[in-house]
Amino acid sequence: MRRAARISAKGKPKPINEARFTKQVIQLSRVLGWRSAHFRAAQTAHGWRTPVQGDGKGFPDLILLKGTRLVVAELKADKAPKPRPEQEDWLVAFRCLPGAEVFIWRPADFEDIAKILR
Repeated sequence: MRRAARISAKGKPKPINEARFTKQVIQLSRVLGWRSAHFRAAQTAHGWRTPVQGDGKGFPDLILLKGTRLVVAELKADKAPKPRPEQEDWLVAFRCLPGAEVFIWRPADFEDIAKILR
Protein backbone atom coordinates (compact mmCIF):
# COMPACT_ATOMS: atom_id res chain seq x y z
CA MET A 1 0.00 0.00 0.00
CA ARG A 2 1.54 3.28 -1.05
CA ARG A 3 0.60 6.71 0.16
CA ALA A 4 -0.96 9.00 -2.38
CA ALA A 5 1.50 11.46 -3.83
CA ARG A 6 0.52 15.11 -3.81
CA ILE A 7 1.87 16.99 -6.82
CA SER A 8 2.49 20.74 -6.96
CA ALA A 9 1.62 22.96 -9.92
CA LYS A 10 5.28 22.59 -11.03
CA GLY A 11 4.94 18.79 -11.08
CA LYS A 12 7.06 18.21 -7.97
CA PRO A 13 5.85 16.18 -5.00
CA LYS A 14 4.46 18.35 -2.21
CA PRO A 15 5.66 17.62 1.30
CA ILE A 16 3.06 15.86 3.43
CA ASN A 17 2.26 17.65 6.67
CA GLU A 18 2.01 15.79 9.95
CA ALA A 19 -1.80 15.94 10.11
CA ARG A 20 -2.21 14.32 6.69
CA PHE A 21 0.50 11.75 7.49
CA THR A 22 -1.22 10.88 10.78
CA LYS A 23 -4.51 10.36 8.94
CA GLN A 24 -2.79 8.06 6.42
CA VAL A 25 -1.14 5.94 9.14
CA ILE A 26 -4.42 5.64 11.06
CA GLN A 27 -6.25 4.58 7.88
CA LEU A 28 -3.56 1.99 7.15
CA SER A 29 -3.72 0.65 10.70
CA ARG A 30 -7.50 0.25 10.48
CA VAL A 31 -7.25 -1.64 7.20
CA LEU A 32 -4.74 -3.99 8.85
CA GLY A 33 -6.92 -4.57 11.93
CA TRP A 34 -5.21 -2.41 14.56
CA ARG A 35 -6.92 -0.38 17.31
CA SER A 36 -5.53 3.14 17.37
CA ALA A 37 -5.51 6.16 19.64
CA HIS A 38 -4.44 9.66 18.64
CA PHE A 39 -5.15 12.77 20.68
CA ARG A 40 -5.49 15.88 18.52
CA ALA A 41 -4.65 19.35 19.64
CA ALA A 42 -7.39 21.99 19.52
CA GLN A 43 -7.18 25.72 18.83
CA THR A 44 -7.84 27.77 21.97
CA ALA A 45 -7.62 31.45 22.82
CA HIS A 46 -4.08 30.67 24.03
CA GLY A 47 -2.91 28.75 20.94
CA TRP A 48 -2.95 25.04 20.17
CA ARG A 49 -3.49 22.79 23.19
CA THR A 50 -4.11 19.09 23.74
CA PRO A 51 -6.39 18.61 26.74
CA VAL A 52 -4.54 16.23 29.05
CA GLN A 53 -3.88 15.79 32.72
CA GLY A 54 -0.88 14.34 34.51
CA ASP A 55 2.36 13.92 32.60
CA GLY A 56 0.84 14.09 29.13
CA LYS A 57 3.15 16.73 27.66
CA GLY A 58 5.06 15.12 24.82
CA PHE A 59 2.91 11.95 24.75
CA PRO A 60 3.45 10.02 21.49
CA ASP A 61 1.23 10.78 18.53
CA LEU A 62 -0.09 7.29 17.98
CA ILE A 63 -0.71 4.20 20.09
CA LEU A 64 -1.61 1.03 18.16
CA LEU A 65 -2.77 -2.31 19.56
CA LYS A 66 -3.31 -5.61 17.78
CA GLY A 67 -3.45 -8.84 19.72
CA THR A 68 -0.45 -8.78 22.04
CA ARG A 69 1.43 -6.15 20.04
CA LEU A 70 1.84 -2.56 21.20
CA VAL A 71 3.22 -0.03 18.72
CA VAL A 72 4.04 3.49 19.90
CA ALA A 73 4.85 6.03 17.21
CA GLU A 74 5.91 9.65 17.17
CA LEU A 75 4.98 11.03 13.75
CA LYS A 76 6.93 13.80 12.06
CA ALA A 77 6.59 15.59 8.73
CA ASP A 78 9.52 15.00 6.37
CA LYS A 79 11.25 18.25 7.27
CA ALA A 80 10.19 18.42 10.90
CA PRO A 81 12.88 18.55 13.55
CA LYS A 82 13.69 15.61 15.77
CA PRO A 83 11.39 14.96 18.74
CA ARG A 84 11.38 17.49 21.56
CA PRO A 85 12.96 16.41 24.88
CA GLU A 86 9.57 15.69 26.49
CA GLN A 87 8.65 13.53 23.47
CA GLU A 88 11.94 11.64 23.75
CA ASP A 89 11.27 11.07 27.46
CA TRP A 90 7.99 9.32 26.61
CA LEU A 91 9.62 7.23 23.88
CA VAL A 92 12.32 6.13 26.31
CA ALA A 93 9.67 5.22 28.90
CA PHE A 94 7.77 3.10 26.36
CA ARG A 95 11.00 1.41 25.22
CA CYS A 96 11.36 0.14 28.80
CA LEU A 97 8.16 -1.92 28.40
CA PRO A 98 8.93 -5.49 27.36
CA GLY A 99 7.67 -6.09 23.84
CA ALA A 100 6.71 -2.47 23.08
CA GLU A 101 7.66 -1.44 19.55
CA VAL A 102 8.62 2.23 19.56
CA PHE A 103 9.19 4.29 16.41
CA ILE A 104 9.69 7.75 15.01
CA TRP A 105 7.98 7.70 11.62
CA ARG A 106 8.08 10.14 8.70
CA PRO A 107 6.12 10.05 5.42
CA ALA A 108 9.18 8.65 3.63
CA ASP A 109 8.89 5.57 5.91
CA PHE A 110 5.39 4.66 4.73
CA GLU A 111 6.32 1.38 3.02
CA ASP A 112 8.31 0.29 6.08
CA ILE A 113 5.35 1.23 8.29
CA ALA A 114 3.09 -1.01 6.20
CA LYS A 115 5.55 -3.91 6.64
CA ILE A 116 5.73 -3.35 10.41
CA LEU A 117 1.94 -3.29 10.77
CA ARG A 118 1.31 -6.44 8.67
